[in-house]
Formats: sequence, structure tokens, C-alpha cells
Amino acid sequence: MNRLTPEERRRVRIAQQRAQQSMLAQLDATPHVLTPDEPRGRWWLIKVVAIAALLGGGLLASQALEFKAPASLVEALLPRR
Repeated sequence: MNRLTPEERRRVRIAQQRAQQSMLAQLDATPHVLTPDEPRGRWWLIKVVAIAALLGGGLLASQALEFKAPASLVEALLPRR
């Protein structure tokens, strides 16, 4: 009952091929990604900016989230007033 006629099989196959070609065309049109093979100046600049952002963010976070270790076990367990 679920048998396809030769004409229907041909139409299904053509539809599959068109979908495959469409997907392959989308893969070929991927956006440009910067790789280490790019000109050295640009790649170096991106690394420097990323390192500076991480260091700056760490410095700001260390000032905002200052950790003060308790002087004794009693101070650690009792609530502060």
C-alpha cells in the first residue's frame, strides 16, 4: 500500500538532491573567521586586547569582591554584629 510509483520516487530523489545542494551552498557561504594565518598585526592586536580585558576585569573583580579570612575559628562560626 505504501509503495511509491517510479515517478514519485524520482520526484523524492530530486527533492533530496536540491535540499542537499542547498545545505552545501550554505556551508560554502560561511562567514570569514580570523585564523592565526591572517596578517600578524591583526592577530597580535586581538590577543593584546583580550589579555588586557581579562586583566582589567580581574582587577575590578578583585576590588569589588575582597575576601577577608577570619582570624580564628570562633570568628568564622559566630555571626558578626
